[in-house]
Amino acid sequence: MKANTITKRTMKPVAIALVAALGAFAGSASAAMVTQWSYSTNAVFVAGSATWDSGGGTTTELASELSWGTTGGSFTGGTRSALTIGDFSESPETLTGGGPATGLVTTDEDGTLAGSEIAKGISISHWNNPLSSTLATLTGATILDTLSLTPVLPSGGPTEPGPDLQFVFKFSETPNAGGVGGLCADGTSAAAYPGGCPDLFGYQNLSIVNQFFNYDGFTYFVSVLSLNSDGSVDSIGIGNLTNGECSALGLSNGCFGFRTAEGGRTTERFGFAISARPLPVPEPGTLALLGMGLLGVGASLRRRKAS
Repeated sequence: MKANTITKRTMKPVAIALVAALGAFAGSASAAMVTQWSYSTNAVFVAGSATWDSGGGTTTELASELSWGTTGGSFTGGTRSALTIGDFSESPETLTGGGPATGLVTTDEDGTLAGSEIAKGISISHWNNPLSSTLATLTGATILDTLSLTPVLPSGGPTEPGPDLQFVFKFSETPNAGGVGGLCADGTSAAAYPGGCPDLFGYQNLSIVNQFFNYDGFTYFVSVLSLNSDGSVDSIGIGNLTNGECSALGLSNGCFGFRTAEGGRTTERFGFAISARPLPVPEPGTLALLGMGLLGVGASLRRRKAS
């Protein structure tokens, strides 16, 4: 980030495509609930969408990387900062290079997510290094996230595209030393955070938890998950930022998002679950996420009849 300066960025509306797969159950006398799905999900920075403030250095715009800072430097070496998209479904996970993330996911039937009921998606890493205020920094971009679902058990089928969703993603580069009185946007002293006040990512007005679709007479629910590094569920949906942090992002109270620490890398890992009933979600926890690997929609998906 730039030392002793405040920069805000507003991500342009993010076009997010959910692609759902439908299958024909030829020869079946009655439909059965799909208990396993294959999936492929990817997220990219849309070409030409990044915007930058004025300054020196070099900016880089790739499908899975937006970086800025010292010419000839590196974000892993501390002389540049970056946002990168990785693949959490890989073993070991990758933090750069993008997706797609692929795998199998089991339909949850009891509301308790575990094991194969948790699908790993993409990750987003902020390589947040202190940079000179003379260097240009990122102020905005657009992310496109897509998902394909295909029934595997009891039967497979073709893939069909679903509707697009759009949401606004905002990012604020904050001053290390804080604002008035040395306070960060959440009202906490900058000294309470190693390296100073964290940078902020925030979202608003788009729920992605327990979004339903109908397939072959059964209703399923898709929920975005925030995952821990071991693949376990950290939360269903994304948590709230404080009112002060929402204001710093230009969002209304109750916005959702996450913080990224100064002088290091913060990786947010995303996944999703498909359930046969709505998941119990503590309030709050009903907002969409970037680069998560899945951004779903409530859509009615009809079985394709065999010709």
